Amino acid sequence: MANPEFKIVPASHDDFVDVRDFLAPFMDGVHLLPRTSVELELLLKHSFKAVELKEDGGPGRIVGFCALEIYSKKLAELQCLAVDEAFRRRGVGSGLVQACVAKAREEKVKEMMAISSSDEMFKACGFDYSLPNQKRALFIEP
Repeated sequence: MANPEFKIVPASHDDFVDVRDFLAPFMDGVHLLPRTSVELELLLKHSFKAVELKEDGGPGRIVGFCALEIYSKKLAELQCLAVDEAFRRRGVGSGLVQACVAKAREEKVKEMMAISSSDEMFKACGFDYSLPNQKRALFIEP
C-alpha cells in the first residue's frame, strides 16, 4: 500500500547534489559516517530516495535516503540510511530498507548486512543478529 505523503524511487547520479545536501547534517551530527564525493557517487549506483509528495501529487524534496553497496554476489551492505526527523515513524526507513533488500535479491546477492546503533527497525524488516548458520560480525578499530 502506497503512502500518500512520500514515494520511494531509485536515486540516480543526477540526484548527487540533492542527496549530498540531504545527508550532510546526518554526517555532521555523527549519525552517519562521512562520505567523500567519490564514495557518494559510487553509492548512488544502487540507491533509493524517499521524496515528499506535493499536494498536486508531484515529487518534492528528499525526506529519506538509503544505498546498497554490493561487495560481491556473496555480500552487500545497507549504507547511509537517513530519514528526515519530520518523516520518522511513517514507514520511510522501512520502505527504503525493503527497496534495498529487493535490489539485493534482484542482483542475486546471497547475504546482506546492516550496521546500526538502532536495531529495532531492522529487526522489523527481517534482519537479525545472526544467519541461520550462526554467522556473526566482529569488529576492531585498528
